Amino acid sequence: DGELSLSRSIINSSDKIIRKGSGSSVFQHGVEGWKINSSLVLEIRKNILRFLDAERDVSVVKSSFKPGDVIHYVLDRRRTLNISQDLHSLLPEVSPMKSRRFKTCAVVGNSGILLDSGCGKEIDSHDFVIRCNLAPVVEFAADVGTKSDFITMNPSVVQRAFGGFRNESDREKFVHRLSMLNDSVLWIPAFMVKGGEKHVEWVNALILKNKLKVRTAYPSLRLIHAVRG
Repeated sequence: DGELSLSRSIINSSDKIIRKGSGSSVFQHGVEGWKINSSLVLEIRKNILRFLDAERDVSVVKSSFKPGDVIHYVLDRRRTLNISQDLHSLLPEVSPMKSRRFKTCAVVGNSGILLDSGCGKEIDSHDFVIRCNLAPVVEFAADVGTKSDFITMNPSVVQRAFGGFRNESDREKFVHRLSMLNDSVLWIPAFMVKGGEKHVEWVNALILKNKLKVRTAYPSLRLIHAVRG
C-alpha cells in the first residue's frame, strides 16, 4: 500500500549517477521532472493525522508541565522522571514547527554513506535540512553540507561522541558543536527510557550556562507512542 501510494504521488522521476572518488558509482534517485499529485499528498496527510499531529507533537510545550511534575517513561512505565527546573525552562512556549511549511526538505543520516559523494551543495540547497544525532558536518561539508534546521540528539550521543562529559575538553567540544547550530531546533527524546536522564540534564545545564541560541525540543508522549505503534 505504501509503495503504491508513493508511486502514485510522484510522476516522471529521473535517475542520475554520482561518481565517487574510488571510481565506484552510487545510484541516486533524482527529482528532476517530478510532478506532485497534490490531491494524493493531502489524502496521505489526512491519513497520517488520524494517528499523529507532527506539528503539535514534535515537542511538549512549557504549559504541559511545571517543575517537579512526575511522568512515566514511555518504554518503562514502572519508572518515572521528575521535570527539573532546567528542563522546564528550556521547553518551547509553542511547537517549533507551528505553521511551518517548506517546499523542499533533506533528511541526512549519520551512517557515513555520503562520504565522497559530493552532495553537500545539493543538501544545503533545500529549504529545510534535518540531521541525525549531532553528526559532524564541518569536516565533511563537501559531502553532507553544513545547513542544519532540525537536529536530533539521542541522549546516548553524550557518552558515545562526547566522552560522557568526563572532562572540560569533552564539554567544550559539545558546546562548540551546539554553538554552530545557532537558531536550529535540537530535538532530544528525553522521555523514552530510564538511563539517559543524567545526560539530558547535563546537556540542558550546558545550554543554559553557555547561553546557547539553539532551540530545544522534547518529543511529546503522544508522538513517541505513535511512532512505537
